[in-house]
Amino acid sequence: MRRASRSVGAVGALVLLLGGCDALSTDRTPERVRNGTSALDLTVTGRPTPGSLALTEHVLARLRARDAEGLAELAEEGGGTAQDAKRWVARWGGPARHPATADFGRGEKDASVEIRFAGERAALSFLLVPEDEGAPYDDRYVAVLREDR
Repeated sequence: MRRASRSVGAVGALVLLLGGCDALSTDRTPERVRNGTSALDLTVTGRPTPGSLALTEHVLARLRARDAEGLAELAEEGGGTAQDAKRWVARWGGPARHPATADFGRGEKDASVEIRFAGERAALSFLLVPEDEGAPYDDRYVAVLREDR
């Protein structure tokens, strides 16, 4: 009987230990799958930084998902409104489902991106600006949605 109570106690302690451990319940889905960028068929030209490429992928994923609210969250304050995001989704949501080529222009702090979608005559052009103007070289950007052409 003593042996059984030790086993029950050990199992109880193990359950408490593992129950408090976040490792078993952690979502192990890769970030690229969760944020929608893994489904993109994107070719890159120019010299993007990791931050400018990541933001461009997020913009394309939001367009592809027709997620105007998510797109507006990627915009700089004053650089795009919910209406701008809705307009972008209406115009570029369909083309964003096709293969695309993103050409990154040179810029010291800001980055310009021109995206050409397969089967689309016009290109989507927009500007990426540093997220924090006080730290322009930290490689974190926001999109300027009002600048599409």
